[in-house]
Amino acid sequence: MNDLIKMLAVAGTAVALSVSLPGCGESSESESAEAHSADDGHDHADDGDDHEGHDHAEGEHGEHDHGEMRSLGSVTIAGTALAVSVSSDIKPSSEVHLDLEVESGPIPAAVRFWIGDEAGTGALKSKADAHDDHFHGQTESPATMAGASLWIEIETASGERQTAAVSLE
Repeated sequence: MNDLIKMLAVAGTAVALSVSLPGCGESSESESAEAHSADDGHDHADDGDDHEGHDHAEGEHGEHDHGEMRSLGSVTIAGTALAVSVSSDIKPSSEVHLDLEVESGPIPAAVRFWIGDEAGTGALKSKADAHDDHFHGQTESPATMAGASLWIEIETASGERQTAAVSLE
């Protein structure tokens, strides 16, 4: 019985220590051998949406090689003119990459896009990642491409949303 009490006490202490340990990079007044720091080999590179390695000055996505892209021209939505490029070969039920360059007008607060009809029936709606004056993202094409368009929705700084279609041909 004495051994059981000792094991429970040790387990309780371990649980209490794990709850009270500081997070990565934080310090505590009493450093424990079990605590870790940002320098202990713990990799923080995948903790968030880290875009190091992007070479946006040249219009490339560094590590994000999406293959051959093709231009769909320009579209103006909510006073913002965008140059639109997509994956060169869009097949039904495939991943599609999108690049948008702001040519003129205000930088949108958010850009969403999908392939299909205006209502987005059965479509995967995606939010593009913003990088200064350009956006990029990926979505899936529908199983049936007949009559499908690329729909781009811009959300302005005031929260207004406007949408326009771009032909995929």
